[in-house]
Order: sequence, then structure tokens, then C-alpha cells
Amino acid sequence: MNKTGQEARTQSRHKRRKPPWKSPLWCAWLVLSLVLSAWMTVQMPEKAHRTSRTAQLQPQDARLPGTMIRPAQPGPAQTKASPRVRENRKSTALQRLEQRGRLFARLFALVGLGAMLGSVIEGRRWYRVLAKSLGRLTRAARLPHIVGLAMPAALASSAAADSMLVASHNRGEISASALIAGGMLNSFLAHFSHSMRVAYPVIAAIGLPGLLYFLIQFAGGAIIIGCVLVWNRLTHKGPAQDPADRNTHEAESSPVLPWKETLRQGLFRALSLLFRLACVSVPLILAMEWVIRSGALDFWDTLVPAAISRHFPEELLTITAAQMGGLIPSASVSASLKAQGLITGPQILLAMLISSAVGNPVRTLRRNLPTALAIFPPRVACIIVFGMQLSRLLVMLAGAFLLIVWMQAQGQS
Repeated sequence: MNKTGQEARTQSRHKRRKPPWKSPLWCAWLVLSLVLSAWMTVQMPEKAHRTSRTAQLQPQDARLPGTMIRPAQPGPAQTKASPRVRENRKSTALQRLEQRGRLFARLFALVGLGAMLGSVIEGRRWYRVLAKSLGRLTRAARLPHIVGLAMPAALASSAAADSMLVASHNRGEISASALIAGGMLNSFLAHFSHSMRVAYPVIAAIGLPGLLYFLIQFAGGAIIIGCVLVWNRLTHKGPAQDPADRNTHEAESSPVLPWKETLRQGLFRALSLLFRLACVSVPLILAMEWVIRSGALDFWDTLVPAAISRHFPEELLTITAAQMGGLIPSASVSASLKAQGLITGPQILLAMLISSAVGNPVRTLRRNLPTALAIFPPRVACIIVFGMQLSRLLVMLAGAFLLIVWMQAQGQS
């Protein structure tokens, strides 16, 4: 009965969600975004070809470090444009718009298909293949049965799963150490569920770098959770959990949606995502490229050592800035820069890892810690949040370090 009510609330929440294309404000924003994007595409400055550091250090090269080879300025005879020149400019503008249109069409198609696939997996509950082994893990770690029951709920709502543990702790059924271990397990599963929602469009947009980014996240988190389970087993000598309730957690999970409802929700989610991409990501991509082409980031090579700028050039600063707004905008910027040959796949992965590490403290203070303090006792909440966030930070930094070592060995730049 409780489950039915929860499902009804979830469905009603989806029904109340208004499509962005029915909002006058969003529609006005879309028109403004398209006009601004078209103007930036036509007026985009030419790329200034930078000299490499190797060339700068050669004796025959008299240029100063950080100087640019820019197109020659037009002479007096070229100041006034002839009709043929004006015609060529119009043709170039149309060609630029057509080229950008093809690039964004491909990006939107990949992101839309990825979002649709993620919705199908979530609606049909295909992730239950992971939930079947959760009970075995908690029994092997000698954790209370309620922890195994709460873990599948964390895939849908971390707050609901944590509330189950806190209620059991308040009744004296589980210890503080079991509460901390269960909270960490729920945190990992909630992070996994949230990441999977955006993983499909991100991987569809940038390919292998996106796949490796999520694999590093999930593998590192699995290692951390494995350490928590081993620690709990070694410190608790109680008997194993009763296998009679092995599949009880499956009955507690939400039901599978019909294919019609799954496809409807998937189409709605994909179209909403693409609408917001057109409003936000398209002008963001062009604005980031404008910053690069205008030479506004040329200071990067002169401020940082060559060993850093060789693997983390100025173009990756735009990816780091875009990731502050989310993984999908960052992936969109990365796909655009990669399509133009400005960055490589390993550099995209490096920028995503470093951006995640940089944004980790902000996410902790803005979202994770306040939510945990509202559910857990303060001491337990701080242990869970800071323990999990510190471990994720170390995973991202370790992944970035190993990637730099690999890039150095491969001679990547």
C-alpha cells in the first residue's frame, strides 16, 4: 500500500511537470539563443595559430613566448570590399551556418538517443540485476537486514533509504557503526543511480572518454564500498543474516513500468533535454569557442609550466568551466572542440577528472552535507558525507595522475 502510494506520487509528479516548450519564458529564451548562436557563428573570429613551445625555444625563431601568428591585416587597397568580396562573405556565412548545423544535429541526435536509452533502462528497472546481489553483500559483511532492504531504495531515493536506517537506529535495532556503513552504501548507490541518468547522453556525445570517466568513478566507488564491507565484517563477529529473507528487498522495489509509459516518459525526457540544450548548451559552446579563438586564454601558456600546459592546454579550461553547470553541457563543449581538432580524447578525460575533483567540495557544502544533516545525527552525517566525498576526490585525483603518466609515456600533447 505504501509502495502504491509512493508510485502514485511519482507518477503525479511527472504529470505535473510542465514541458519547457509550453512555457513562454523558455520559448523566448530559445529564440534569443538561436539568434545569438547564429550571430556568433557568422562573426566567429578566425583561429589564431599558436606557436609551439619547441618552436619558441629554437634560436632561429625570434618571436617571444606566447606570441601568435595572426592573419595579415588588410592593406589600404583591401579596405573597401568589392561586390565579389561581399558575395564571398555571404557564401562563407552560409557555409558556417550549415557546418554548425550539421555538427549540432549530430550532437543532438546522439544525446537524445542516449537520454532515451537511459529512460528505458530506468523505466523497465533493468538495474535490478544489480539489486539481486545486494542482500548477499550485506549478509557477508554481517550487516543488519534493514541495510539490505534499504539499499535498493537508494537507487530511487537516497533520502528514503537513509530514513529507513535512521528509524531503525532510533528504535535501537542497529548500531551507530552499522548506520554509518549503511549510509555509505546508500550514498554510493544514489551516486551510481544519478550518474547513470546522465551517463548515456554524455557517452553518446564524447564516446570513449565519457565511458572511461564513469568507469573510473564506479570502479573507485566499488573499491571504497568493498573496504567498508570488509571492515564491518572484521569488526563484527555476529552471526550471518537469515537467508529466509533473501529476496525481500526485491518486493520493496518499485514496479516495472509498461513499455508504453516507459517510451512516453523517455520521449518527454529526451525532448526536454534537447530543448534545454538548444537554449543553454548551444550558445555556451559557441561562447567558449569564441573565447578560445579571440585569444583571451593566451595567458595560460605563459603562467603555467610547460609540463602542465602540454597536457592541459587552454582549451580544457572551457571544459572545466562548463562542467560547473553539469556533465551534459561539459560533454557538449568537449564534443564541439574535439570535432574541430582542438583537443584529443585523453585531454577530454583529463579535464573531466580534474573538473570533478575541483567541484567536489562545492557539491559537498551545497547539496550533500545539508541533506545528510537533515536525516542523520550530525556526527554520523559528517562521517558519511566527508568520508565518501574525500574518497571520491582521491579517486579522481588518482585517475588524473595515472592518465598524465600514460599521456607522458605515449608522448601525447
